[in-house]
Amino acid sequence: MHRKGLTVIELLVIVSVLGILLGLAVSNLLGFRRHLSLEDAVNLLSQDIQTCRTNALSWGDSCRLRFMGNQTYVMERKTSPTDYTLVLTRNLSSPVSISNVPAGAWLEFDPRTVLTYSAGFPLASPGIAAPEIRLTNGSKTFRLLVSMVGAVKTAAL
Repeated sequence: MHRKGLTVIELLVIVSVLGILLGLAVSNLLGFRRHLSLEDAVNLLSQDIQTCRTNALSWGDSCRLRFMGNQTYVMERKTSPTDYTLVLTRNLSSPVSISNVPAGAWLEFDPRTVLTYSAGFPLASPGIAAPEIRLTNGSKTFRLLVSMVGAVKTAAL
């Protein structure tokens, strides 16, 4: 006897295998997307640090980045000895967050583009006065080290 087509059981096996393969592909794509959003956030923060430095030089006023929490930071221009004007607000996309910088901590470039930072800002190590910012997506972490002249080095941990 010669039959044409597939039985119901054969179709169910094929659909099940395709479903499993599709599930694995979607899972891998979501993990890849999370990794890309973390890298995007690292690049954006690095650029904002450089922009703040450049702004301080061009304005002739200090520029600072102030961290508002684990997903938000602002760029501010110093307008008087005690006052700052908001220039930019950045909200990191979930699940990316800043894992080691306390709310209210800041990095500030003076008009000569020399970096200062708030007391308690995390440093790379006790003997190295390089502020450290860590960004994470829960599964991977990047470390940004900021030199006293504003150069930013990034590394995956």
